[in-house]
This record gives sequence, structure tokens and C-alpha cells, in this order.
Amino acid sequence: MKKILLLSLLSIISVLKAQISLNIGSPAVGTAPVSSFFSYSYVQQIYPKQELNASAAGNITGLTFYVDPSATINDSSDWTVYIGHTSKTAFASGTDWIPASQLTQVFAGTVTKTNNKVEITLATPFAYNNTDNLVIAAKENSQSIDINNFDEAFHVYPHVPNSTLYYKGDRAVIDPASPPGGIRADYKSSVTISGLTPKPTPACPFVNFPVNNAQFISLTPNFKWLPVSGADSYKVSLGTSAGGTDVINQQTVNATEFSPSIPLNPNTSYYLKVTSVTGNLQSSGCSDVVFSTVPPVPLNDACSGAFAASAFPYTYTQSDAMSATNNSGFITTCPDAMNDGTWFKFTGDGGQFTVKITMPSGSTYDPQMDIYSGACGSLTCVNAVDNGGGGAAETYTFTTTAGTDYFINVGAYEETVDMPENVFTISITKL
Repeated sequence: MKKILLLSLLSIISVLKAQISLNIGSPAVGTAPVSSFFSYSYVQQIYPKQELNASAAGNITGLTFYVDPSATINDSSDWTVYIGHTSKTAFASGTDWIPASQLTQVFAGTVTKTNNKVEITLATPFAYNNTDNLVIAAKENSQSIDINNFDEAFHVYPHVPNSTLYYKGDRAVIDPASPPGGIRADYKSSVTISGLTPKPTPACPFVNFPVNNAQFISLTPNFKWLPVSGADSYKVSLGTSAGGTDVINQQTVNATEFSPSIPLNPNTSYYLKVTSVTGNLQSSGCSDVVFSTVPPVPLNDACSGAFAASAFPYTYTQSDAMSATNNSGFITTCPDAMNDGTWFKFTGDGGQFTVKITMPSGSTYDPQMDIYSGACGSLTCVNAVDNGGGGAAETYTFTTTAGTDYFINVGAYEETVDMPENVFTISITKL
């Protein structure tokens, strides 16, 4: 009898452990898993493998969604639910639905709110492979709506941008095989997924800044990541090699962002790792996020360091302009003021010269080119050139005076806001 009782208790414990709960304490509400405020809705949500943090593949036997205590769903209770696998982590547009052919219908019927929950038992369990991301989709088929204080009834939590795609309207039941264009959301349903066993260690956080392989990151970055359900704190490591901790070694952070206390080195590759901590357990197997910092301040950052063009045609590509400083402030020598960017100079010979600024294909950088005569500290405006928009070339042709020095400042066009410069190519041609 004692053995039977013990086996029964172990079986109950095993069942209780075989569930994954994601942010079930979130107080926010949103349009997921269905809309209670419109007659009909269809919602798809992506739960990444990394977030599920399941210990192994397994059969999903049920789903629990959480309803705001003040809300009713009496007229939003006719549901059809689907589950599937996907390689997507987010929806690329309002029409980027996961095809119905990739989804399996796991439930159709009437749901009820009990103890502020909607619990759905799957008639046939869904076999989750623990390799792909999980998509949960639901459509609501009731013509009537529920009037609630916050319009929508179900609890949601913020997560990967565009991880939910929904359509809601009052005209007709949505066909998952050909849904209309929808709206993306940066949240998902608080949910308990029954049948999957979580890893004993907490999930790895999603680092959303910087993104992996990002370039030109500031020397004083503010690292940011998404919260992990159930995490008490996080540990941050930073190094100059894969898995390295030579810059920061397992520093405990009680928030979801962190800035290094000293500036990073310019033009350097770094490896960032963020892990989550629950009690005495720390997430394992978390990947590095690799990024590189901005280049050093360019040598021609100030007028005194202007690069001299002595042979023509002269061409130079300024790939480190994003590290230019604004030095003593905005350049107001010409009536159309601008940022202090990078500097070039040449000596006139009485002939005509053309100065042209071009950007790489696809660039949206919008520079201004001011040309001056004289000497640093006592410049005279020749012309301010800012005729094009983002990515457009700027060109100016003028007649020089023999023996006169001309200085060219290429910087952001903003007059009163210090904006970053970007990659450009300058060419100076003698006609």
C-alpha cells in the first residue's frame, strides 16, 4: 500500500513538473490569444525554442491562458486552436502569416473562464520537436463581443518585437487558409504549456542590443535584453575572444540593461554573454553576441588636421566619419549652420574646381558640405551646399583665387543638433 501511494505521489509530481509557464503574472492585456472586443479574430504567436527552454521534445497536452479578473469572455468563447513548428522568430509584415498547411488543429469548441484562466485540453497531443520555434494560433468565431474595462481580456507580456500577428474585425469568421492583412504586436499571451518539461536551469535571455554581428557600436554602450520568466537576476560577461571574460566577468545585474563602467576600445570586436539566474541556478549554453565598436576619432576631425589635396583628381573615402566629434560646436561661418564633421583642404590656382560628396549605395546619410577660404580660426564662407536629401550627392563648382587655401567641412546638415556622420567619398577635380 505504501509503495502504491509513493508511486502515485511521484506520478503527480511528474505531471506538475511537465509544464512550462511563461510570465503568468503579467498584468497587461492585449489581443492574444484572441480578441474579446471584436466579433471575430485570428491570432498567431511565436514562442522561440530558447524561451520555452524545454528539456527535451515532448507532447503538448494542454494550454492555459490567463484572463484579467475584471474581464468577461462569455461572448468570445467559440475558439479553434492550432499549433505548429516554425523557423520564424518574428513576423516580417502584416501579411507574413504562417501558412495553415504548417499548423495542426488541436481544439475546437467553447472555452470558459474559471479562476481567471482558460484551460484547453488537447484531444490529441501535439508532438513538439524541441528544435524549431513553436507557433500557437487561435481564431474566435462568436459574432458577439465582450465589453470590458480595458477592451481586451487576456494577459500578455512584452517580448521579441513583432512576435504576434493578429487580425480582428466584425464582418466574418476568418479563414486561416487566407487571412487578411493584420497588425503585428510586440507582446504574447501569458501561457502555461502542459506536457513539456522545463530545463532545471532558467532560459537564456534574448539580447536585443546589440544584435549579433553589429558594427559601429558606441564605446559607451547600454546593453539590453528581454526579461526571462522567473529570473531573479542576470550575469553579464564581456571579452575580446569567444567566451571571454577579460573585460567583465560574471557581473550580477538586477535589471535588464547594463552599461560598462569604463569606455570600450575603438575598432575592437567584443563578445557579450548574458545569463539568467533563478535561486542558485544559472542558465547554461547561452550564445555570445558578437559586436565591434566604432573606429577611433578620425585624424581630420578638426580643421587643424584637415587632409590636404595636392594632386588632382583627389578622391578619399571617409569610412571612420561616424567617430567624428563636434569639437567646439556647430559651424556657423556660413548662414546655413551645420555639424562640425571631417575636414579637407586644397590651395587654389585661379582655375575652376569641382567638389563632390557621394554616399555608398543604400546609404541614407544626408551630409552638408561647407566650403571656406582663409585659415582655421579665421574662415570666410564660400558656400554652404545642402541640396539633396538622404543618400543624395552634393556638388559645387567654383573659381578659385591663386594661392588661397580652401577648407571643406563635411558633416551632418542639422544646425542645432549634434548628429553622427557616416561613410562618404569626397572628390576634388580641377576643370
